[in-house]
Amino acid sequence: MNKTKRGFLKLVPLVLLMSLIACNGENDETASLSDSATTPPTIFATWKATGFIYDGVYSPITNECQQEIMTINSDGTALSAKNCPEGTFYTEYTWTQVEGDVYAFDSESTYWPVNYKLTFPIGNDKMYFTYAKPQPHEFSKIYEKVEVTEEQSRESSL
Repeated sequence: MNKTKRGFLKLVPLVLLMSLIACNGENDETASLSDSATTPPTIFATWKATGFIYDGVYSPITNECQQEIMTINSDGTALSAKNCPEGTFYTEYTWTQVEGDVYAFDSESTYWPVNYKLTFPIGNDKMYFTYAKPQPHEFSKIYEKVEVTEEQSRESSL
């Protein structure tokens, strides 16, 4: 009986240690999965136009001048830069949230704000700009989140 008791007492700490290790790893994995799943997409970033969908057909943007870089700021401003052979062209925008995922973008080159529905169908790294009002043809411009170097950031703020 004493041998059984001693064997049991030696086994209990081992079982407790194994259960703590098992639970600890499970919680870390669950937390990291739920963190990425619950992190809401944000429009506040720097985006590069990489393609478009027209009537359900995807096409990449191959013309460098059309691969605009757009930085959307939380203060209601945005800046677009198009690097063309003739030089870099900038467009400044102001934006407001109309409702939900619909935003109005306005610039000096437009007569009135244009409402776009911004969606994130593939997570936080891709954003689709789609006209909020129904159009005769389905059209979405696709932007991908990009990293901006400090130098590029300084240039875009000039």
